[in-house]
Amino acid sequence: MPRRAQRPKPRRARSYYVVDGFDLRAEMQRLCRIEALGGAGGPLVGRPPELAIRRASKRPRTRMGFAVIDEHRISVTAFPGARRGDLTETLLHELVHVFVGARPGSRRYHGREFKLTLERAMREAYGLGPIKPAHSLHGIYAEAIERRAA
Repeated sequence: MPRRAQRPKPRRARSYYVVDGFDLRAEMQRLCRIEALGGAGGPLVGRPPELAIRRASKRPRTRMGFAVIDEHRISVTAFPGARRGDLTETLLHELVHVFVGARPGSRRYHGREFKLTLERAMREAYGLGPIKPAHSLHGIYAEAIERRAA
């Protein structure tokens, strides 16, 4: 399969990455260094994914963010009323996708390795105890992050 041409990285103002005073790019850089994602010498530190912030006028019904693994980029949706827990859960979820990649089989993106890595990353990054979500939908970790911050 031929490789896709590299997309030019957009040059964005620092303020582009700030949502309600929270700098998502700085948080992404911190998260890329955690051991669950390879640590200080890991692949995400040397080559962090391109981060896009989608600004929606209302809360999305389905996608809070997405990862395009082949293009090494992620997107996080900022919406009115988004809490820091919503943003950080989505950011880390998408970073785990880039780190783990797609796996063969029916659970190509949210399989066992993804779930274990996400649980370990949430514990390391935000001090969350073992959480075993029954699904990969948004909200389980966001609530725990919010409770811990309160």
